[in-house]
Amino acid sequence: MLGTDSPGGRLIPGTGTLLPPERRRLSRTLLRAQRYPRIEAARQGLHLRVGVHALIAIALFALTISIGRFPAAASNPELLALQVGPFSLPGVASSAPVSSITRLESPAIPLSVQSPASRQDTVLRASDSTQQALTALSDRASAARADGTVTASRTQEQLPLFYRYEIQAGDTVSGIASKFGIDSQYILWNNIDIISDQHVLAVGGKLQVPSVEGILHQVKVGETLSDIASQYSAKTADIISFPANGLAGNPNLLQEGGMILVPGGKVAPRPAPSLRPQPGVLAAAAPTASTASAPSVVSRPESRVGFIWPVVNSVTSYFGPSHPLGIDIEAPYVSVSAARAGQVVFAGGDPCCSYGLNVIIRHDQGFETRYAHLSNISVKLGQFIEAGQLVGTSGTTGRVTGPHLHFEIMLNGAIQNPMLYLP
Repeated sequence: MLGTDSPGGRLIPGTGTLLPPERRRLSRTLLRAQRYPRIEAARQGLHLRVGVHALIAIALFALTISIGRFPAAASNPELLALQVGPFSLPGVASSAPVSSITRLESPAIPLSVQSPASRQDTVLRASDSTQQALTALSDRASAARADGTVTASRTQEQLPLFYRYEIQAGDTVSGIASKFGIDSQYILWNNIDIISDQHVLAVGGKLQVPSVEGILHQVKVGETLSDIASQYSAKTADIISFPANGLAGNPNLLQEGGMILVPGGKVAPRPAPSLRPQPGVLAAAAPTASTASAPSVVSRPESRVGFIWPVVNSVTSYFGPSHPLGIDIEAPYVSVSAARAGQVVFAGGDPCCSYGLNVIIRHDQGFETRYAHLSNISVKLGQFIEAGQLVGTSGTTGRVTGPHLHFEIMLNGAIQNPMLYLP
């Protein structure tokens, strides 16, 4: 007979007998957990750690595969130093091993690098104001010899007034002109003080090469664009419109003492040098306005036309066919004096080339004198000075082989032999 279950046990019907409740059988796992609780907890922790490590390994494997398929991701710095820190989960020991990825490398990808084509005008372009530009131009000029000639594709907006070029072994005037795309006459006209014989070029000499066919002109006090254009048989409009002149279409922006390029200009044949003073110039020099107190004035014997020696020393190069512009006087960094009273109409120049730092003084009766290769200048543009007043200090700027003074006398624009006018 079946009995009924009750909270207190099992009741047998009709007898009133109450049997004790039956105990349910437990699984072996539960029995072990009750008898050895610490061992069972350790087993569960071990299983959990193994599972966590497996998940980490799967994640790393998937990341490596993705990097291999998408190499661009390898360039991300965040992926190159990926650190997987320790996991800390409830019930899991924090001492689980740490996996560290210090670098992910993608397969090598072949690259093809192409540099843009270089234009020859860019290779030849250089600044005309610093020693660094001079060195750069020398390097580019050497490259130009290998690349060929300068094409006509240069635009005026890209051009400076001139390029500096250092003469190399084997150079010729025509060869240099061809490299820069101009006529050889413009090499000669703009370097008349350097090239005395176009068939013999001194290696290492520095030339001023105009960026276009034209004449480089040092602007004197009182000169106008019309005067300059007329001097070189050029057009005033061409001078104004050439961007490197900095006139911006306004002739009033012409700066005295500066340098401009006269596009298309030509140098007229110079009159034959005078062998004797011109008639009428032996008269006493007319008085010229001077400064109230002329500093550093020296007193020296005057010639019949009022000239004195700017430096008293030996003449190292006399006026003649091989030296057609003036005379050279030995002057190892000494004071240079004005040969006659007058007004400073130019004071400046390029220390690199040609005359270097130089001063031009305009005198009465159509005379002008030039003092070249100075190491410093002691007068200002437009200043009136007396004969014997300090002009500057001799030096080695421009085209020189040693410290000296290059001295010129011009009469109405024509070069004269200074020895005929000095005492």
